[in-house]
Amino acid sequence: MITSYAPRGRAAGLAAVLLASSLLAVPAGASAAATRADVPDYPAVDSGFPLGDGTAPRSGVTRLGPGVTYRVYSQGSAADDTWAVWVRFPDGQEMTTVAATATAHAQGLRDAGFPASVMPLDSPATADTYAMTFYGVRVGPYGTAAEAANARTGLKESGYASTRTFFTAETNPGSRGPWQIRVITVAPGAQADVRTEHGADVSGSQTVKQMAAPAGALAAVNGTEFDIASPNNPDFLGYEGVPQGLYVRNNVLLGAPNNGRTALLLNAAGGGHRITETSSRTWVSAPGKGEREIDGLNRVAGQVLGCGGVGGDFRQSADGPTPWTAPLRNGTCYDPDEIVVFRPEWGAVTPGPARKWAGTPVTEAVLNGDWEVLGIRHEPGPVPAGGRVLQGIGRGGAWLATLTPGTKVTPRTTIVGPDGASVTSPAFSAVAGGTPALLRDGRIMLNPAANGMAHVSCRLPAPGSGCRPSGVLTARHARTLAGVSAEGHLMLVTIDGRNPLYSVGASLPEAAQVMRWLGARDAVGLGSGGDTTMVVGGSLYNRPWDEWEDTALRERPMSTAVVVVPRSSS
Repeated sequence: MITSYAPRGRAAGLAAVLLASSLLAVPAGASAAATRADVPDYPAVDSGFPLGDGTAPRSGVTRLGPGVTYRVYSQGSAADDTWAVWVRFPDGQEMTTVAATATAHAQGLRDAGFPASVMPLDSPATADTYAMTFYGVRVGPYGTAAEAANARTGLKESGYASTRTFFTAETNPGSRGPWQIRVITVAPGAQADVRTEHGADVSGSQTVKQMAAPAGALAAVNGTEFDIASPNNPDFLGYEGVPQGLYVRNNVLLGAPNNGRTALLLNAAGGGHRITETSSRTWVSAPGKGEREIDGLNRVAGQVLGCGGVGGDFRQSADGPTPWTAPLRNGTCYDPDEIVVFRPEWGAVTPGPARKWAGTPVTEAVLNGDWEVLGIRHEPGPVPAGGRVLQGIGRGGAWLATLTPGTKVTPRTTIVGPDGASVTSPAFSAVAGGTPALLRDGRIMLNPAANGMAHVSCRLPAPGSGCRPSGVLTARHARTLAGVSAEGHLMLVTIDGRNPLYSVGASLPEAAQVMRWLGARDAVGLGSGGDTTMVVGGSLYNRPWDEWEDTALRERPMSTAVVVVPRSSS
């Protein structure tokens, strides 16, 4: 079970020492003097790092502005790890829960002349999933990436086409790293504001650097996961940038949550920042027409990325349509009877419905800024400046077709926490987590099932029937993390990954350990892998990396960012 006690008591503070390394470069105009008020008294000076051999990391801290600091930690080496090739099973999956299946797969590879072995991967019990061992199959090890790449070529020639090269630190629980962790800390009372940003349009993607620049950000990290254009996303809808789950900017809901998932809430009701599970509801009413639920905001109608929508959604399975209301990370749900709201932040023109509903009649009610109907049309079209478009298909379109020019539509939205109380405020911003919760009240607490990261057979409350993990807990990747200390410090953290020379990344249980070590009381992960990005003073400070065998970093365009801006510029 992943639970443990709260962090150690308060320590003597961080040493304000800058290491002689480009990794700790001070941003232009920043001060190297960080005060005790700027950062929490965690971790203690010379305290052991929670991963690897437990020795104290090299560290440094610099002040970006009143109450805002940048810290960096570096520890470990790749002495215990080598290169290998992961050979997927015939169904395309990387892991199985059946040891005999993995054993037979490895034997077939050995019979073909490849040095294959079974990798057991232990997924620990969490708050809502039970423990399980998964099994993968690797060919190797090899001393260099080039040797592994040659083996991969040979595998392809022998009929094993579904493979990838990896460094064994990805799955080796005894790995000694290395790790590089960067931390932006915003203290309570800092002369800075924290908010969310997106690119030119919610429907498009930009790099974190591009999003941070117009805001004049002191620092920024990537925000929500999103509908990425990738071979691994066959259901991509053509608009890279659409957030997966909750996205709020300046108290305006721009992306509806996958209801029940954990999120980072900035400037929440009651003051300060929070990390908790959220749900939202948006509905409209019109005189004589009653109320109608809004199914989505600023997304293609008829298809729900990550599921967890309002009524009428289903998953397509071998047994036919299956009604589905729970979140399912990176999963796809459908609904033929939707209404979706498009604001000017979406972009210039509304999209057509999802491919599954191609040819379905579309009805759009075009509204002004007072939510008064300007007209009804039956095809996608422009979003009026300062106005809205309600787009409907199926029964949603039929409801919109009853509206007439001049009708006043009344919108209502609620965003609530687990207790049903509103979490919003005039300065509220929020982004959905890309992982389960990591810490709750100072204890390590992961809830993958609640966040749609368990087997689809899982039925909460859990751990219950079918609530085994999906495999997301077992591998190390780059991570972007957010945490809030008991004193109210907000920490935006990156752990680089997939880079044997600099940082191998962290599994989710390891990420929770790191956040507790840093002094967080509550924590969640944001984007992972190639998404993980930190920008400080307009410069890229971490090393975004897509694959283990890559040789150069690449800033990935993405959906949203969390930015820290001087208060005078907000």
